[in-house]
Amino acid sequence: MIHNRRTSAEKIFSRVTGKDVKAGEFVWAKPDLVYLHDVLGPMTIEAMKRIDNGNVRFTGQIVVVNDHIFPPKDVTSSNNEKNLVEFAKNRGWIVIPWGEGIEHTLLIEKGIILPGMLVAGTDSHTVTAGAVGAMGVGLGSTDMAALISIGKLWFKVPETILVKVHGKKGKFVTGKDVVLKILSILGTNGANYKSIEVRLDKECGLSQDDSLAIANMTVEAGAKTSIIMNEAVNKVRTDIISDYRSDYEELDLGMEGMVPLIAAPYLPSNVKPVSDYEGIDVDQVYIGNCSNGTLSDMRETAKILKGNHVKAGVKLIIVPATRNIYKQALEEGLIRVFVEAGATVAPSTCGACAGLHMGVLAKDEVCITNINRNFRGRMGDSSSKVYIANSYVAAASAISGKITVPGE
Repeated sequence: MIHNRRTSAEKIFSRVTGKDVKAGEFVWAKPDLVYLHDVLGPMTIEAMKRIDNGNVRFTGQIVVVNDHIFPPKDVTSSNNEKNLVEFAKNRGWIVIPWGEGIEHTLLIEKGIILPGMLVAGTDSHTVTAGAVGAMGVGLGSTDMAALISIGKLWFKVPETILVKVHGKKGKFVTGKDVVLKILSILGTNGANYKSIEVRLDKECGLSQDDSLAIANMTVEAGAKTSIIMNEAVNKVRTDIISDYRSDYEELDLGMEGMVPLIAAPYLPSNVKPVSDYEGIDVDQVYIGNCSNGTLSDMRETAKILKGNHVKAGVKLIIVPATRNIYKQALEEGLIRVFVEAGATVAPSTCGACAGLHMGVLAKDEVCITNINRNFRGRMGDSSSKVYIANSYVAAASAISGKITVPGE
């Protein structure tokens, strides 16, 4: 008999294993969905060949998305994508058409990731699945190869940190600021192999796109997974919403008085108010990634840029997370605003977020961005510096050429 008071992590693992499980237990489980991308996907295939000559015993859904270095920047990346697609098609896997978007945002947008699923991906930001009440777990290429070759994999049912967020958000404050605040409290190791479950009260006024931003960066606190319960959008099925036992950690976070926040080099948890760094010169502004390349981010950016122009000498690169978001931004006139302001609009790709292409930083360059990581060398040269903030802040900084509090 399954006990009544359980966390979301316990509920999902109990479903996929068919037995009552508790946090801390080790279980063998078969995810509902696995997905691979064009960097670790080829490495997964090579490991599969070593394990069992490339044979597949996993019976769930397997999806391939070429997004990290798309369009391919060189022969190596082009061959990797070609070989991955051929391998996948020969085995009947789902191959997402080229250029559709960044996997984490895209698979949620397309309804491939659904509430209550256990999802595994070859990327640490698979935790983004928590935005719709799925449990996303990132795996390395060898673990993914073992899962696909064997048909299942061992997992430890994670303990839970519950974050209760309440209060009405202020002007120019977004879900990005909420997760930066959480990181400032937990640090980069405060949630190691735990599930961060965030309950957003309806009064917060946070959107589904805000949920994406929050879920995506929980991994920066070491979280194994996340679940976001946003009362304003009610995207999470009631059977997934946790009924907690007594042995969980809890954080209480009020949005009243919260101001736009910024993470300074070289940790996402090195968080202070934007005003503490106001006036620092920037060379590049980069807006768009798997957590904050949403339509909301495009609208927030356009709101700041409209009627203004990027400061001379500053590079502004904007990356809608999916083709559909790009299309919607085009229909709303947002792309025109970006172009007239002097921005470069790139296709949907991970690109410079991971220091791969389309905006890699040079020696000593300073970038303010709405991406998820600012480790040394993350976006380019090891001497470069990356500041993380919300889209309003990034756009305002592009106009002034300095880190800027929006509205001032």
